[in-house]
Amino acid sequence: MTIPEDVFQNTSSGLSALIAEVMDDEAVAQPATLAGVRAAILSGVKSPTVPLTRFSADESQALRDEIEALIEEYGADALAVRFMQPGVSDGLGRLISAGLDELGTPSLGDIFNVAENGLLARLIGHGEIDDDEAQTVIGELKDLIDRHGEDALAEDFLGDT
Repeated sequence: MTIPEDVFQNTSSGLSALIAEVMDDEAVAQPATLAGVRAAILSGVKSPTVPLTRFSADESQALRDEIEALIEEYGADALAVRFMQPGVSDGLGRLISAGLDELGTPSLGDIFNVAENGLLARLIGHGEIDDDEAQTVIGELKDLIDRHGEDALAEDFLGDT
């Protein structure tokens, strides 16, 4: 089964954070799968049975429901990293925010173009991005473009900030 590149957009920030924790956990077999994430969620549950009431306000119940739905759709062996919402460095976040202010709703390709045409230099001049950080920011932006395509909306990568 092919998993779409943008499947992370349907993942909650809570589950995305849990996936990041599982991926950083040396005790969990890597590469982490959805089954491994489910095991991490269930590790804090005394009984993994489904409660009689599905209207539980319990956050862990919502995470269990979400991971079960993902496993049902994509399989337990799907790589968890594909479902983790991407985050960007502070420097790239500042560049994207400045691009949003300048362009409205730009794509990653649009951000790259305005960065190369002076936006990055202006941010460095204003002290918002360190000169030493500029190449790292451009490299990170190129990586996002390689993974998600030039047409991906830049604002999707700012997260919940």
